[in-house]
Amino acid sequence: MHPFGDALNQVLGEGPGADLGQLHVTGRGREVIGAFQRRPKEVVTLGPRDNPWNRRYHACAQVDPAAFSRFMAVYHEFLRSFVLQDLRTDRVAFQASPTFRCHLPWCGAPGRPHRDEDYRHPRCEVNYWIPLTAVFGSNSLYAESRRDACDFRPFELSPGALVRFYGNQVWHYTIPNETDCTRVSIDFRVIREQEWSIATFSDFQLGAYYAVMTRSGVLPYKSPEIRALQEEFQCVPPPKKMKGK
Repeated sequence: MHPFGDALNQVLGEGPGADLGQLHVTGRGREVIGAFQRRPKEVVTLGPRDNPWNRRYHACAQVDPAAFSRFMAVYHEFLRSFVLQDLRTDRVAFQASPTFRCHLPWCGAPGRPHRDEDYRHPRCEVNYWIPLTAVFGSNSLYAESRRDACDFRPFELSPGALVRFYGNQVWHYTIPNETDCTRVSIDFRVIREQEWSIATFSDFQLGAYYAVMTRSGVLPYKSPEIRALQEEFQCVPPPKKMKGK
């Protein structure tokens, strides 16, 4: 069992055991929803900058580094003990900073329908999507079962469950949350070492967007091992030539 919920509660500044699915009925949640409902008509969704839990998540590494380190330790252990086994590999390139989502009720639909390839992500990526609250109906993520199937359905899961899906090649999207449950989730992308190539890392590079998880743990940033992989897959610029006198 990987305690993402407990670790994320600390990151978000919520009390131990707080129900993240009820963030919208807290004082802060009511304030955010009220402000959104008074918005200009051209504003159709609550942006991440207007969501206080998004702001807290992204500021936590500086504001409360101990809490953020605990969360990242849970993330890394999940990659090491579950993802490597799930993908039957000894190493993965993984999204160094997992994406945090907080989908409040009555605040529009964040994002737009897309495939990750639209943003130049490599075709060999796969996605893991982990809800920390109950997800169902309009508070969830909708996806098709395969490319161009157009059989869109929401993922329906309880906390502690997860979905692996091919976000690079299938359309996925959200709709306005009309449930009485805030959806809090994290997601990230990974690539098995069998898929690594120079082309794989041409836009999203090792040592930057991607870190590397092995059976022994995450490779430290700027370690000799990471540097060697960066050179192998041309993820570092060549040294500048000195001009002759």
